[in-house]
Formats: sequence, C-alpha cells, structure tokens
Amino acid sequence: MPQYGEGQLFSARQEVRVLRWPVEVQELEQLRRRGILRLLVVENGATPPIPSDSREDWVRAPVSRADFAARVAALRARADLDVIPVLDQDGLLRYGSRMVPVSPTQMELLQPLVERFGTLVARHELIAVLRARRGTASQNALDLNIMRIRRKVVSLGLRIRTANGRGFLLESSE
Repeated sequence: MPQYGEGQLFSARQEVRVLRWPVEVQELEQLRRRGILRLLVVENGATPPIPSDSREDWVRAPVSRADFAARVAALRARADLDVIPVLDQDGLLRYGSRMVPVSPTQMELLQPLVERFGTLVARHELIAVLRARRGTASQNALDLNIMRIRRKVVSLGLRIRTANGRGFLLESSE
C-alpha cells in the first residue's frame, strides 16, 4: 500500500495532492479554489464527500498500490480533457500551460468568472465587487474593466462573452 500523508505530491504530468479525509478539509478548500487535482483518502469509516468537480476523487483506506495508481491516472486523464482556468493568490491567471498577470481589481472581478467558468455571472454581482473595492462603481467602470480583462485573457485562449443587460461569462475560445 502506498504511503500517504499531509499534502503528498505526485508529479508526473500534473500535480495531484493527496489528502486525508476528513482531517485535511481546510487544505482541501484551498486546493479546490486553486484548481489543483485532489485525491482524498477516506479514513476510519468516514462518509466520503461528493466530489466538487472532475479534478477531485476519493478512495477508502487502506488502498492497494494498483487502485491508488489507477485513481491518480484517472484524475490526470480527466484534467487533460477538462481544462479550467485557475486564478492564484499572486495575481496570475492560468489556463492550460499559459498564464497572464492581472491587477488586484481584475483579480477580484475574475474570481467569480473563474469559479463559475462557462456560466453566467450577473452584472450586478460584478458591480458589487467593484463597489466593495472602490466604494463606488458604475456600469461604465465595470465595462472598462471587463474590456481590459478581455484583452489579457485572449492570449490564454479564453474569452468573456456578454449577455446583454444580464452579465458575463468566461469560456474557452478554442
């Protein structure tokens, strides 16, 4: 049986973090936000979580080497098919193997767009993000920031689509 423990890394193609469930639930939330592949080892008869996305899976302890390797390989294979953007704490937006730096304001506006990749984020939600940051916000200020973000994300193979009067969605342009 493979040894596993806090934040163990396996890096062949993509990083897979191995976490003990439910002991390392706080680290799990951070890894989910960063879009890192996660394999949870469910211990002591705990109820396994429902995976939040295709970048997460679980196995029950004890696990055989073959089962462990198969789960890691399956996670990596799904990740290769399901590339999602990741916005890190340092202000870098990553998509696939490419990345672009974004300003603090752009980072805050991108956060809900990245979290709900491929789905609509309401205009009023993004205006509220600007208002919280600056104290005031207008539709024009939002549109100007979205225009600047559009220029940056195009180099990653992403685009921001507008649903007139309703909001915006971030999606792949490839």
